[in-house]
Amino acid sequence: MKISGQISDWLRVPDTLGLLLRLMLSACFFCALPLSASTAETQLDALRLAATDNPASTQGLTRQQGDQILRELRAIRKLLQQQQATAKTRKPAPTRASIKLAQNHLALGRPDAPVTLVEFTDYQCPFCKQFHDNTFPSLVEHYIKTGKLRYISMDLPLPFHQQARPAANAARCAADQGRFWQMRQLLFANPKALDRTNLIDYAGTLSLDLASFQQCLADKRHDAEIQQDIKTAGEAGFTGTPSFVIGRNRGGQVDGMVLIGAKPLAEFENLIRRYSPTPKNR
Repeated sequence: MKISGQISDWLRVPDTLGLLLRLMLSACFFCALPLSASTAETQLDALRLAATDNPASTQGLTRQQGDQILRELRAIRKLLQQQQATAKTRKPAPTRASIKLAQNHLALGRPDAPVTLVEFTDYQCPFCKQFHDNTFPSLVEHYIKTGKLRYISMDLPLPFHQQARPAANAARCAADQGRFWQMRQLLFANPKALDRTNLIDYAGTLSLDLASFQQCLADKRHDAEIQQDIKTAGEAGFTGTPSFVIGRNRGGQVDGMVLIGAKPLAEFENLIRRYSPTPKNR
């Protein structure tokens, strides 16, 4: 292929650029392949030998720079080792969960609805947006508005989504002024525009008290609540978003079945029917 030919040409470049390209390509292989620790160390040794056997390739590259590159490759190797260890010890996804609700939980629907759905979400998560766009409206129309379902939103901002946690705080700051679900709608509609300026713009769109809203953002007023949601998710075994528990609320604790990911509406409906009371039990 043409790309393969270009890579071969790059590997033959006899100068500093060639060495750097070889190092970069090796780094890419470190990221893409499930290398063992011994294999990774062998790759590092090969890089050292390449630089030693081909002095022309190191022109313009100081020893300090070369050492820095090797240190970075070692860091990549260490990250791979950690990922491999995590993969070996990772528990299977839960099929059931019990979620203790906070007293000030964010809910939509009748408090006495027979079925409760708890969602753990991340405002930068594309699968959360997919669920929000495609499935959530049907749940609202056919189950929440009709009193069959109570919907509870909880936060699970993932660590690699840097704007997800500030967005979660912004949604809760809007909740202080009675506009949580409207802010949530705007956040999911704009997952790539969640910096502070954007959040304040959305607050303006919702006619919030901007001074109060901005102070809430600055204070990170709801950070402890978000952290508690993260802890609750971890205790349930959830590591990704969106994650759901559908069941019954008994005294502030929801016990039920788990769904993970942007599942089709039918899967939610099956569990809602499962926990809905039969006519003789109403």
